[in-house]
Amino acid sequence: MDSGIIVTSMAIGAAIFAGVVIIWFFNAFLKRKLGADQPTPLATASQKSKWEEKRKHPRVAISWPLELEPPHEKIGARLKDISRGGAFIVCQQPLPLNAKLRLCLKVPEQEELLLNAEVVWSNTNVPQDQVIHRGMGVKFAQNTTRTRQRLESAISMHLKAHGE
Repeated sequence: MDSGIIVTSMAIGAAIFAGVVIIWFFNAFLKRKLGADQPTPLATASQKSKWEEKRKHPRVAISWPLELEPPHEKIGARLKDISRGGAFIVCQQPLPLNAKLRLCLKVPEQEELLLNAEVVWSNTNVPQDQVIHRGMGVKFAQNTTRTRQRLESAISMHLKAHGE
């Protein structure tokens, strides 16, 4: 084979390879540049629906003081929100996941309400500069029908008092 044909073939192959790399780079650059101007969604539809599926009851913003009664100690804390199924509790040292505890809610103008709960998540491991409220999410578990009715009544009274 003639050496001129080999050199020409190699030059054409190198030119095609360089062209493909330039086109790929230019395409990637344009996607990044044009995509930077587009707003980034906070959650995709699938992420949002998964979260909503876990919540069976709507949350109500509420700020009632409470005491946590895990075994052996009482810890002062505050509710941030509540529903028939659970609550977010603001506290400096959240309990570990699956910890079972009793909540003593100080419901305004009512008797204290004692609820059994279980920790389902916490933001303990999130850096302080990324946390608005240090705390944990709990679900209410193994409460009597009477206790659940009192909870629903307290939430309803709060909503009526605040025009919600």
